[in-house]
Amino acid sequence: MQIFTFARASSLLEWLSSGRFLPTILLGSNKVSGLTASQIRSMNDCLLILTVGTGTAGIHSNLAQGLINTLSQLQPRLFWLVPSGHPDSTGMADLVRESAPTGSCFQSWNTSTLYCSIAEPDDLFVCRSTLRQVIASARKFLERGERLLVNPTSGTKQMSVAATLAALDEEIGEIIFTVGERHDGVVRTGTERLVTFSTEQFFRERTLREAERLFQAGAYHGAALLLKEYGQAPRDAHDLAACLREWQRLNYEEARQIAAGASAPTLVKLRHHLTQLAHSPEESLLVLGDLMSGADDLLRWGDCEEALARYYRATEVAAKLRLAEKHHLPRPYKLADLRDAAPSVQGSLEANARNGVCYLGLRQAMQVLQALGDRFADDYFADGKLGELLNLRNETVAGHGASAVSQHSVEAVRSRLGSFLRRHFQGLDQAINTALRPRSLLSSREPLQDLTHASHPDKTT
Repeated sequence: MQIFTFARASSLLEWLSSGRFLPTILLGSNKVSGLTASQIRSMNDCLLILTVGTGTAGIHSNLAQGLINTLSQLQPRLFWLVPSGHPDSTGMADLVRESAPTGSCFQSWNTSTLYCSIAEPDDLFVCRSTLRQVIASARKFLERGERLLVNPTSGTKQMSVAATLAALDEEIGEIIFTVGERHDGVVRTGTERLVTFSTEQFFRERTLREAERLFQAGAYHGAALLLKEYGQAPRDAHDLAACLREWQRLNYEEARQIAAGASAPTLVKLRHHLTQLAHSPEESLLVLGDLMSGADDLLRWGDCEEALARYYRATEVAAKLRLAEKHHLPRPYKLADLRDAAPSVQGSLEANARNGVCYLGLRQAMQVLQALGDRFADDYFADGKLGELLNLRNETVAGHGASAVSQHSVEAVRSRLGSFLRRHFQGLDQAINTALRPRSLLSSREPLQDLTHASHPDKTT
C-alpha cells in the first residue's frame, strides 16, 4: 500500500489531470486510512460506480481486465458502469459487465437502458452532470452500513476529473487511488493496488474561503456556523468569528469570555482590550471609540441604517460622557441634581423624569450641557446639518419609522461627527484605533495593535 499526500487540495485536481493513476472515490461517512488486504475484504459492503473508456493500447495492459480486477478487490454488492457514447466504450462496458465476479451484481440504469452514458466525454460539465445523476441514483440503493464508491479508472481526463468533482460536490468521502506497476505510462494488468486520499482538506479549504467572504462582509455569525464542524485549524477561525459577532453586538462580556478561552493568536492579543470594554462604564471614551469603529465597519459593509443608529448612539454617549467628566453628573440622573445644575431646562427635565430620575436622550443631554455653558453643546447646535443628518435615524427602523437612508447621508454623518468629536476628545483617535476589528480570518496581517499592554485612552479635554 502507498499513501500520497497533497499540500493543497488543488494539487489533487492537477494530479487527476496527469493520467498517472487509477482513482477510486469513496463516498460515505466512514474513513479509511489505508487499505490492507483484510481492509479491502472488509469493504465488500459497498456499491461501486466505474467510468469506462475505450482503453489504452499496451502489451501489458487490458482495460477490461483491470476493471474486473478492481471489482474483484472491492467486491461491491452492486455496481454501475458509465461509458461514453462511443461504441468502443460501450463494448468495453459489456465485457466488464459480462465478466463480473460472483457476488457483484451489475445494476442497469433503468429497465430499458443498461448504461447512463456520457454523451460528450470531452466536456467536463456534461461528464460531471452525468456522474452526479448516477451518484444520486446509486444512493437510493444504499443499505445500512454500506458505502458508495466511484472509480474513474478509464475514459477521458475530463471523465476522471468530473467523477472527482461530482464526489466533492456531495461533500462526503475519501478518494481511493488504484495504482500499480506501469509500462509506457499504463498500469500493468494484475499489479493493481489501492492508496487513499482524504477529501477533508479540500472541504476545509473551501469552507475557510466561504467563511472568509462572509467574515469580510461582516456576517460573523454565518462564518462561525460554517466553521463549527471542523477541527483545530479552523477552530481558531471559528472562535475569532464567534468573538467578533458578540463584539459587534456590544456583548462585551461574552466576547471577552470567548477570547479568554481561545488559543488563536489574534484573540490572545484582543483579550486585554475586550476585558477593558467589558469592565468599562457605558459612558467612557473606550466605549465611544468602539461605537465609532463599529459604525465605520457597518458603513463599509453597506449596512447604512445600523451604521447611522450607532453613530447616533455614539453622539449620545459622548454627551453623557461630557456630563460625567466635566460636570460630575453621571447616571442615574437625579432630577434634583440636574434641576439645581440647569434650572433653565427644569420643565423639560421634569417631563422626562420618573420617580425622581431623569431619562435623557441625545437632545435632552445636549440641552443640559448648553444650559451649563458647555462649548461641546454649543458646537453641536451650531452645526445644524449634523443634527439634521443624525435625526434621519428617527425615520429608520432603529428609530420610529421604516425608511431607508442613503449611504451618502451616513458618510456625511461620519465625516461631520468625527470632526466634531475630535475637537473635544483628544483621545478619540486612539480609542477608535484600539477598537479596530480584525479584517481577515486567514491572514495575520490584520489592523491590530498589540493590545496586550494597551493603556486607557486619554480623557476628555
